[in-house]
Amino acid sequence: MQITEKKVSVLSGGLCAVDGVETNGIHTGFKAADKDLALIYFPDGATVTGVFTRNKIKAHGVIYDMEMLKNFTNFKAILVNSGNANACNGLTGERDVHTMTDALAAKLNIDAHEVLVSSTGVIGEPMNLQPFYSGLDSLIAGLSGHGSTAAAEAIMTTDTIPKELSFEAEIGGQLIHFGAIIKGAGMIHPNMGTMLSYIVTDAGLSQSSLNTALKTATNDSFNVMTVDGDTSTNDTVLLASTNKIPLDDCHTDEFTSVLTAMCQKLSQMVARDAEGATKFVTVNVINAGSDADAVSVAKTVATSSLVKTAVYGQGANWGRVIMAIGNSNVETLDPNAITIKFTSDAGEVLVCHEGLAVPFDEGIAFNILSRTDIGIFIDLNAGSAAAEVWTCDMSVDYVKINADYRS
Repeated sequence: MQITEKKVSVLSGGLCAVDGVETNGIHTGFKAADKDLALIYFPDGATVTGVFTRNKIKAHGVIYDMEMLKNFTNFKAILVNSGNANACNGLTGERDVHTMTDALAAKLNIDAHEVLVSSTGVIGEPMNLQPFYSGLDSLIAGLSGHGSTAAAEAIMTTDTIPKELSFEAEIGGQLIHFGAIIKGAGMIHPNMGTMLSYIVTDAGLSQSSLNTALKTATNDSFNVMTVDGDTSTNDTVLLASTNKIPLDDCHTDEFTSVLTAMCQKLSQMVARDAEGATKFVTVNVINAGSDADAVSVAKTVATSSLVKTAVYGQGANWGRVIMAIGNSNVETLDPNAITIKFTSDAGEVLVCHEGLAVPFDEGIAFNILSRTDIGIFIDLNAGSAAAEVWTCDMSVDYVKINADYRS
């Protein structure tokens, strides 16, 4: 993580590294095994903003949260279930959202509009709310300032490990704290995939400033990460501030810089834990004609199944890379100007220069591509714009996992 001229210290505790946050995660029965219901609770309330999936088909919880955030700024609870996406369930799905928020609000003695809700799991399968009812009392009773990992475990689906992060940074002369959990391993291709992330801070910024910061951070992190090219119905990133440390809105840019770094780290954690992934891949595009061209090329290469399977096979198949470049949305593209390299901590190998093959040692190339972190470097020689996108390889296990899992 690199944050220019910022004093940053990594902390333990995840979400609970921030004052004013209590969390818990338990198993209730939404899934056959493992934790499946999480609660993030703000006893003194929190200012919340969010960004959501751009998929035209949205889960019922996403629709509900978007409406709540239009009308309210202060919330006290975020409820998340895994094992069922509560998407495409019609009026029943809508009612289930309100049933869950009403029941939780009554138990916490708060207003229902102070509760946000997320779901992740199988799409189009009606929810059985019995697990929710049976586990609600235990979920609330177990709330603590040490429950972040349990919450991170409870939002997982095909993830292999819980993912959480926390640190403090000096902003405006004060130490501001950040904590986060995230889930996601497949169906990840944000425009904002299923990917759920909950970020908390004690920086007392306005909702408007928090929203500006989150949108900027999302564009430079979650939206430049892809696993399989599919965007979920349930994607949600919520940013909540407990307002424990007053911070003037004039420090929004500094805050945004730190938040972006955190979101980039979270994005990379998702790509590294992607379904069946064996390699983390960074696609770098330089000297593009425009920012849009650079992003388009980087995303197209990062999303290409042929490129991703070639990386898994550890072959320097640059033909698949240049093929993907040609499938981008760049209107004016000179194939005779393109240079391509593969890189890793074992070195780099030039495979294409100005559109033509370059002789290279296959053994050296194989060694470079055998590492866990791989770089695909593309020089378009068309301008000065650049972009970076994170992805992973695509293995046989990706197919097995998704053949066995109902989306």
